[in-house]
Amino acid sequence: MALKHSRVRRSLLSVLVLLWSASSFAERLGAVLTAEQPCPATVSIKRPDNPGSIHLIPGRDYPVVGTNRADPSHYRLRFEDANPKERWVEIGCGRLADAPATTAGTDARRQSSPPPPPTSSRAGSMQSQLVLAASWQPAFCELRATRPECRDQTPERPDARRFSLHGLWPQPIGNSYCGVGERERTLSTSGRWRLLPALDLDATTRARLDTLMPGTRSDLQRHQWVKHGTCYGTDADTYFRHSMLLLEQLNASGVRALFEENIGKRLTATRVRAAFDDTFGKGAGERVRLSCSDGLIEELRIGLKGVVDDTAELGALILAAPKRSSDCRGGWVDQVGIQGARSR
Repeated sequence: MALKHSRVRRSLLSVLVLLWSASSFAERLGAVLTAEQPCPATVSIKRPDNPGSIHLIPGRDYPVVGTNRADPSHYRLRFEDANPKERWVEIGCGRLADAPATTAGTDARRQSSPPPPPTSSRAGSMQSQLVLAASWQPAFCELRATRPECRDQTPERPDARRFSLHGLWPQPIGNSYCGVGERERTLSTSGRWRLLPALDLDATTRARLDTLMPGTRSDLQRHQWVKHGTCYGTDADTYFRHSMLLLEQLNASGVRALFEENIGKRLTATRVRAAFDDTFGKGAGERVRLSCSDGLIEELRIGLKGVVDDTAELGALILAAPKRSSDCRGGWVDQVGIQGARSR
């Protein structure tokens, strides 16, 4: 019996030593993780549970509160806006650094929230892969005539003859709502965009956005920022400036000219992709997906790869992207007004 009790005591002592070691290692870590990938922050290492769909935002620093072992495969980070607040991420998601010096006895592990988004001088998406969603507004309004941006659309308005900004979407699909609280996420997914927080945009940026994104009349910009922009790695002003820079290059290309010349006519996906090849280089068309509804070409979804900054070239970003398949083989290039049913 004494031998049995001795073994139990030794086992308990071993467990306590292991727990103390893990705790001590976490305390000694005293570091922050600078995110380099938009990795999910999960409640458990073994399960993909991620309440609130919390993801790292590239470029931000996150307090490290522990690791899973001395030779870690995962870091445990703290997210003040998450529930639960402490989450696991793989070590390859970022770069570990010593915690910066702090005042008032508060160390970086216990910061109340991550630092603010990078400033507008910073390059954009560090995660590399994006989709530029460019809408053909007459087709959009054909299917949604009651939207504020559609009620008074005329053939003379610029968006009747060029592409409009839908959004710039960090990939992969599902990489969205990074660090966004449950209330804002619910407002976004339910279409109550006017109740989302107003964006801090420069007056010039806002004026350009009102022209290039007619959907601002429905507060589309708030929805796009909350859903996609929060995963981009910059502030809102930079995110939309970069989005418009890429859209304007598309509108200055032979692709836009092809659509304008064929208003009221059908275009095949083959011709659209050929126009991309002619304008941006051979193979560019294979990176483009047509999105069609009721026989209309409603949108181009253009694959991109690379870091976007104020001098980014659309063609180079397209050619670096993976190829994209498309279920739509072509459709009508819609004109302003309700045209009714047409052959597909």
